[in-house]
Amino acid sequence: MKVANCNKLRIIVVSPSNHFVFTPMLASAATGTVEYRSMTEAVRSANGMIEEYIEGKAVGVDVDNKKVTIRLNKLLDDYREGEPPELDLEYDHLVV
Repeated sequence: MKVANCNKLRIIVVSPSNHFVFTPMLASAATGTVEYRSMTEAVRSANGMIEEYIEGKAVGVDVDNKKVTIRLNKLLDDYREGEPPELDLEYDHLVV
């Protein structure tokens, strides 16, 4: 994504986690020598070319119709019953 031309692409990221973790520092965080917040970075701020971020996970891909089915993360686990909503996202190019 670092070399993508933003004028020609619309980049949408789907991930169940809204941040990246620098895993080599996890041991330091566990011992208290580094704060956890200093080794995480929000998905949106990690790359300015991301146009949209969807917090959820891909549960199906329809290659023929170029659609990905996404199950959104539950934001209100304690207040809402049943399965979280799903949506279909159309794509031109899919990167997994």
